[in-house]
Amino acid sequence: MKFHQIRALVAVHQTGSLSEASQALHVTQPALSRSIKELESELGLSLMQRSHKGMTLTEEGRRLIRHAQSSMESLRRLQLEAENIKDMQIGEVTVGVTSLTAVLKGLGTSITAFQARSPRVRIRLIELRPYQIIQQIRDGTLDFAVTSQQHTQRLNLDWEALTRMPGLVVCRKTHPLRNARSLRHLLQASWVSLDAMDDHSSQFYQMFEDNQIQLPSRITECSSVHLALHLLHHSDAIMTLSEAALDNMLTHGLSEDLVQVRVEESIPEYPIYQVCTDRHSMTTSARDLYYEIRATLSTSEPLRA
Repeated sequence: MKFHQIRALVAVHQTGSLSEASQALHVTQPALSRSIKELESELGLSLMQRSHKGMTLTEEGRRLIRHAQSSMESLRRLQLEAENIKDMQIGEVTVGVTSLTAVLKGLGTSITAFQARSPRVRIRLIELRPYQIIQQIRDGTLDFAVTSQQHTQRLNLDWEALTRMPGLVVCRKTHPLRNARSLRHLLQASWVSLDAMDDHSSQFYQMFEDNQIQLPSRITECSSVHLALHLLHHSDAIMTLSEAALDNMLTHGLSEDLVQVRVEESIPEYPIYQVCTDRHSMTTSARDLYYEIRATLSTSEPLRA
């Protein structure tokens, strides 16, 4: 199995056609087709098929493509690491954050400090939902992430606990249910969730499950904190936020008219983890930034943003 064969398979999958893939890789279509056929022959599997949509993966191809993409990403990192070893001081690090971890005190400071020491390293910061972060860690798109979700052993990833953030139930100051004292009194209200409803490990889902209360009947999923705040400001919606996120928004004048609904039930904390495939196999640049962030967040105040 050769690099050009795997690269050909991934390129055709991404573009959907031999012609576009050949242009992207700067090789001829016959050479590209030959690479894929050689790979299929070596594996003893049919990986691609022609359809009205162009070139698409077969069932066998769909089962193998994630491994091919991961191999490509590993080779990309190998090249970056080789450049680092040659003391070229260049590289690229891609870090995932959630809407809640993005406001953690010290995160921006640690990234700025790293940039000052490594000015030629390109940093990409991508805000995603927790379940999207896990997907992109597994396929190699992210070097590592700072995420706000439960540690899931079965995913076989490298998790490191940093801190925990208290969760709050909030609404606008003029909300008719602002003085409610139980989640049960809020079941008929309109809720906004930053988490996906099918994510049973999310803080939102756990809040109701831990207290043995059914989920509200009206829930709007919204991955954007700013849009969620707009919904709270202009409707009778309710949502959960971390105490750190609320403090951060108050500091920046984004949520002066929000108040905490002081319900009697326990509100789950947001666990903060760094997660990657294997911290010991990251490139030097990624590993340096990983430990820079860990040193800052693991000793920072967990209740302030």
